[in-house]
Amino acid sequence: MARLTIPTLLLAAILAGPLAGCAAGPSPDLYQTFGGQPGVVALVDDLMDGMMRNPDLHPYFVNANRRHIKAELAAQFCVTLGGPCVYKGMDMKMAHARYGIGDHEFNALVEELQEAMDRRGIPYAAQNRLLAMLAPYRNDMVHPAPPPRARPPLTIAPNAVRVPEGVPEGASTTKETPPAP
Repeated sequence: MARLTIPTLLLAAILAGPLAGCAAGPSPDLYQTFGGQPGVVALVDDLMDGMMRNPDLHPYFVNANRRHIKAELAAQFCVTLGGPCVYKGMDMKMAHARYGIGDHEFNALVEELQEAMDRRGIPYAAQNRLLAMLAPYRNDMVHPAPPPRARPPLTIAPNAVRVPEGVPEGASTTKETPPAP
């Protein structure tokens, strides 16, 4: 089966929303295709290694508790794939809101996941099913950083002396009056 591109996956996620309860969703068979719990854990390990090598993703994980993140991802993937796990982590919106993740970083994450699945030998059809099930999380994960706050305009103190442009620093700005005769 052909590999889906990121725009195709996003379109699939939008169109698949109403079909979430249909057969294309999680199933024990899909979970087993990924190798069950050992396969999911190995996939997440491979994914984290790829994210740490990726210059666009590395900054998000370099000082993070990667062991905790891997455990949460493994639980989430397990549940998403139809495995017997329970995901107890934060919802995606809360977990990612403070990081300023943009489309570029999200797409880099999807590409790293695809490459990890390729390295693990996951069939393309199974990869595409997982990616289609994860795609709706995009809206919860992508939160570009807000623009910097505008600084309030500087105000000049009432007793401040304005220095005309072109006057060297430290030069006198007052008119000197000649001494009286």
